[in-house]
Amino acid sequence: MIPALTGYGFEVVRATDRATTTAITTGHAATAVSVVKTVHAALAASGRDLGDLTVAMVGLGSIGTSSLNLLLTRAPRPPAHLVLCDVAGSAPRLRALATELRGSGLAGSVATAESAPALPAAVYQADLIVTAVSGGTAVLDIDRLRPGTVVVDDSFPHCFDTAHALARMRGQRDVLTVGGGLLAVGDTERYIADNLPPAAASGYAERSWLPGTVASCRLESLLHTAVSGLPLVHGLVNASHAHAYWDAVEAAGVSAAPLHLLGHTIATGPPWHGTTSHGTS
Repeated sequence: MIPALTGYGFEVVRATDRATTTAITTGHAATAVSVVKTVHAALAASGRDLGDLTVAMVGLGSIGTSSLNLLLTRAPRPPAHLVLCDVAGSAPRLRALATELRGSGLAGSVATAESAPALPAAVYQADLIVTAVSGGTAVLDIDRLRPGTVVVDDSFPHCFDTAHALARMRGQRDVLTVGGGLLAVGDTERYIADNLPPAAASGYAERSWLPGTVASCRLESLLHTAVSGLPLVHGLVNASHAHAYWDAVEAAGVSAAPLHLLGHTIATGPPWHGTTSHGTS
């Protein structure tokens, strides 16, 4: 949430002493890469093809819009139908985005809808729902998902009742609802800094963690340090940012994290066969 609360990083840049060597990047470009890689993994696990699906994008801020553009530009075929959904009052912006996507050939059939505040019925008719709303409320109703629906969520916190989602995946086994913000990087070790306040240190230690993964926003700074020529990201993520970090992730051998929700990995292959816990949730 730090980028969203600091003018997409510009306030941090202004507050940083320009005489230092500090480099500021929001993490949103690598996050868009992570969302798209997770979508690819989830569709592969469920035996689906993007070109056959109705796709709903819920939340079209920096991460949602850049994830959508990256998903469409990397797709052999556009979705059969696309639904763009954001908060009340967003209709003019969504219509402009729909026109842009149709004009560029990235999408054909596109509809727009506002949440007011509940998500419209059109979202629940989608085969794939990608969410990035970060409003702190459970806007997505797990009970309204149609059997076979795939959800990839990069909201913080998640925009649905995670316990209910896990229960449905374990019980009915008819939906796939996963987090979209982690990437798999191989062997990792986790350390807690000595100077953290005790409450922060204990909270971090208790958080669920999937071994071998890293939050995509954190990976962006590591990639920028390791790969010459990668841009720093301030403000909204543009296409060149997203594709530069996609190429860097590919070159580094980084992949989508195992399909997961919180600290629980999701067994693959339709029908989905439950979850395995890692740590706490």
